[in-house]
Amino acid sequence: MRQKALTTVYKLAKQDPRVLFIGSDLGAGTLQAMREDIPGQFFMEGISEQHIVGFAAGLAQEGFIPYINTIGTFLTRRSFEQVSIDVGLHCLPVRLLSSGGGMVYAPLGPTHTAVEDFSLMLSVPNMKVFAPADAFEMENLLTALVDDGDPHYVRFGKGGETIVTQDFPTFEFSPKVFGENSSDVVIFTTGVMLQHCLEARAHLLSQGISTTVLHFPYLNDLSIEQIASHIESARLMVCVEEHVPRGGLFTQILHEFASTRISTKNLYQLSLPSAFSHNYGSQIDHLDLNGLTAPKIAAHVEALLVNNGK
Repeated sequence: MRQKALTTVYKLAKQDPRVLFIGSDLGAGTLQAMREDIPGQFFMEGISEQHIVGFAAGLAQEGFIPYINTIGTFLTRRSFEQVSIDVGLHCLPVRLLSSGGGMVYAPLGPTHTAVEDFSLMLSVPNMKVFAPADAFEMENLLTALVDDGDPHYVRFGKGGETIVTQDFPTFEFSPKVFGENSSDVVIFTTGVMLQHCLEARAHLLSQGISTTVLHFPYLNDLSIEQIASHIESARLMVCVEEHVPRGGLFTQILHEFASTRISTKNLYQLSLPSAFSHNYGSQIDHLDLNGLTAPKIAAHVEALLVNNGK
């Protein structure tokens, strides 16, 4: 997904001289074609994340549209003051392209996992937070919103994710619906967890459990009114996200439900724990450990249905 994002930025920069790329020590050869083709729109600033955010903010004030890319934990934890004060306060069109959302960099330890990034970025006034599910949706997102005047935070996956959004050729802020209007189970999710949830849906359907998956690529405004029919008919709702329990998609859903007086009686959550992980392993190892792989999501839903007296 990162590669698609960077090549999309290059394509946009060739079409629009306002578009700039700013990287933070991303390795030799990153966007080499862009570096050679339009060097005035390419910057590789080294390991200095606070600097590149402030640098991008200054460029945005001069009319440019900077796209920053580095590891998510450094864009959020390390640069939070610059993101908030330099970018958010002035509502500048800086694009924070966050590599390695969630547990992607888990083998490097808890310093490199971005598990509270949604919470941090959603707390910044004016910041729009996105989590595309695959490279297809990522390209549509970056292309559609190049002229949007607000700052963006965009969480990437590991890369190589199965393309599952091909039936949605244009980017929309509203949730993507996978399933029928009326189902026993509704699963809410965002980002690359969509692939796991769709696999879980296939298993549940094979067991005769009608299931709809709602993917939210945009986390600020969930457009609950557009999916009210799915919610009203569901006997069970489960939010699945690669994030700590508070501050992410589940918190946003609770807020929207409270605002629109929707009952949360049958709403449940599957997420990462509220803890720094000290277990060694890959992203998929950590997802499996915490019940976020397709077989475990499906098993959790089945258990909830039994406990709820289906």
